[in-house]
Amino acid sequence: MTQALVKGDRLATKIFILLVSVIGLSLFAYSTIAVAAGPLNPEWILLGLVTILLVSRIDIGIPKTSSYVTISDTFLFISVLLYGTYPSVVLAGFDAAVCSLQYKNKRSVMPFNMAVMSMSVFFSSTLMRLIYGDTIGSSSELGSLAIAAATLALIQYILNSGIVSVVMALRRKRSLRKTWKESFLWTSISYFAGAAAACLIVKLISVISFYAFIISVPILTITYFTYKIYLDKVEASAHHAEQMADLHLRTIEALAIAIDAKDEVTHDHVHRVQIYATGLARLFGLSEPEIEALKAGALLHDIGKLAVPDYILNKPGPLTPAEFDKMKVHTIVGAEILERVGFPYPVVPVVRHHHERWDGKGYPDGLRGDQIPITARILTVSDCFDAVREDRQYRKAMTREEGIQVLKTGSGTIFDPTVIATFLDHLEEFEVEIRRQRVRLQAPEMPREKGLVKSEKMGNGPVVFERIRSAHREVITLYDIAQTIGTSLDLRDTFAVFSSRLQDIVSYTTCVLYLVKPDSAEVEAAHVAGRNIEQFKGRKMASGAGITGWVAANCHSMHNCDPLLDFDAMKADIAEPYRTATVVPLTRDGEVLGALALYSAELSSYDSDHLRLVEAVAKLASDAIANAVHHEKTETSALTDMLTGLQNARALRHRFEEEADRARRHRDKFSVVMMDMDGFKAVNDRLGHQAGDHLLREMARLLLTQVRSSDFIGRYAGDEFVAILQVGPDEVQELVERIQKTIDNHDFGFGGANIYIGLSVGWACFGTDGYTLDELLLAADRAMYNNKRKRKSATSESSDFKSAELGQYRVM
Repeated sequence: MTQALVKGDRLATKIFILLVSVIGLSLFAYSTIAVAAGPLNPEWILLGLVTILLVSRIDIGIPKTSSYVTISDTFLFISVLLYGTYPSVVLAGFDAAVCSLQYKNKRSVMPFNMAVMSMSVFFSSTLMRLIYGDTIGSSSELGSLAIAAATLALIQYILNSGIVSVVMALRRKRSLRKTWKESFLWTSISYFAGAAAACLIVKLISVISFYAFIISVPILTITYFTYKIYLDKVEASAHHAEQMADLHLRTIEALAIAIDAKDEVTHDHVHRVQIYATGLARLFGLSEPEIEALKAGALLHDIGKLAVPDYILNKPGPLTPAEFDKMKVHTIVGAEILERVGFPYPVVPVVRHHHERWDGKGYPDGLRGDQIPITARILTVSDCFDAVREDRQYRKAMTREEGIQVLKTGSGTIFDPTVIATFLDHLEEFEVEIRRQRVRLQAPEMPREKGLVKSEKMGNGPVVFERIRSAHREVITLYDIAQTIGTSLDLRDTFAVFSSRLQDIVSYTTCVLYLVKPDSAEVEAAHVAGRNIEQFKGRKMASGAGITGWVAANCHSMHNCDPLLDFDAMKADIAEPYRTATVVPLTRDGEVLGALALYSAELSSYDSDHLRLVEAVAKLASDAIANAVHHEKTETSALTDMLTGLQNARALRHRFEEEADRARRHRDKFSVVMMDMDGFKAVNDRLGHQAGDHLLREMARLLLTQVRSSDFIGRYAGDEFVAILQVGPDEVQELVERIQKTIDNHDFGFGGANIYIGLSVGWACFGTDGYTLDELLLAADRAMYNNKRKRKSATSESSDFKSAELGQYRVM
């Protein structure tokens, strides 16, 4: 829609310029033919040469406008009064052509300028002569001559300024009245001054002779230069005042953006809000002071947040009633601050009331509807739409469509529905203007760059403001890490939190948490975040080897080292070329827990800010990791049989519920196998408890070799073991026979004696023999008892003791 409007405006401008050019150049051509057809007046030729060669090159620019004053109008009026319409039209055309030579695009400007001057002189001269007659120029009465010249100047001024104003208004898409007022109102003085000068010169010519007009040239030139010097001084004074005002505004702007930087507000956001707000203000016909107030309000409306604590401003969750009351203070504080500045336009109402709601439920004064200043209503819509489309610490950016939906949802309750309708109707036009001014549009669909170095390259404004944002981001991130990891005892969750939040302030490709293995001289990559997780996870290196091993052994950080030192130490084949690594120790109360390592494929080196932040995070994480490791050990010991290292009866019940739930969902089966060591008591009695413990540990090791890693093996009680196998009744029979054969043929030797024992096994299937653990254990125990009787009856009593001399025991 906007593109069509823009094309329509351009087409209308071109048509108007073409129409004026055709009419004006036709009049110029007709007048030229008329002059050429008659006798040429040498006095007119002399007047024309003086005008074109000397006078037309002298003009004075009017400060604060695109218009200028030229004394050639005086000579054009002399030509009209003395020589009539057609010679004056020709002179005006040539004068315009000479004046157009100063423009870079003179080829396109010259025809239009010639046409405008030809038209205005032709119609003003014709009308003046229709009113006062053809002989008015030779009138002996100065009063009549002055009235005629004033009429000529008025018509010439209206036509000339009116035609050019129409073109400028079409091009700038502004109202004709404002364009004319800003650019041509003050030029009327030069027209009437030129008409007065022309009257005097014409009267002088009538009294002395034609050549008396030459006397007027130096007089007018002196007057011109005097006026020019005066205007130059005025312009210099105005320029100085503008510079000072701009300096003050920029000072306030810099301070305001520095304050807003804490809330992740960028200069581009402010500029976009200003474009939205000023565009709406012009559509609603607001005055220039109100528009300037909106520009300042877009910049300063949140300056009162100086009085709001940072933890409230950046709180990720909903505010409590007390916190919200504290937040509402910023509108009043902001208004009070700006009242002391004394702005020449109404900024204070914009700042005080930009959080009022259309339904009267806003703050601070609970205004409703039209009671809210129109400037505040406009700023509320503009700021809300742009703000929701930018990332903040406490939320992600919305898309353009989501932002529009927010406005539509709040129309009539939060926002003025008329302002919303106007904003949405002209949104594309505002966005075109934003692109024209080369302001960055939001792109929330793109992934946000993370890391301190990357953020400095985002281009959201001067580096100084980005440094303020980075410092604030550091505080918030470290606070968030401290708050979050302190509430979790799960090591995986703890690492996931601080590795994710760490990437907000320090860039990395892979983050690895290495832990010192208990009762071992190795460190292990326990948890990994980022890329190449599988290549790092579970890798080990000796203490003292590589970067990480050295850091863990010496409790000292290493920065900007070659990552290959670690990769070689843990024999990791990583194809991606990493460029640098930084590793910091994790300690608590003098005990080394492990190390935190950051590897980067993008950065050539980490700078001092990165290193400081990594060490700060490591200090925060050490306590949390120590607590998590201790909790993990405690939890593991609660579910683990300390003698065999297998899981215990408590763990068995947890695992059974998981398997039962899976089997119900997928209509699958699994088996519970109970195993009892035959003759364990006899070995214990004959060789002692150390031999018994040895048998239990060796039995656990053998059983683990016979089942898959996804199966469960646990020590149930005494010499009984229980397995949960993800197989049905047919497969379990074959597996049980293999386990028994392995145990029967294995020498459990201890203390120089060869010990062979047996294993009684019984099993039950979920869904066939029962649905609860107790039911399946009872069924498996019955089956095991029956199998044990069969094995005893099949075994010779003499095989219990083979050869005492050889030190062999076989117990079945």
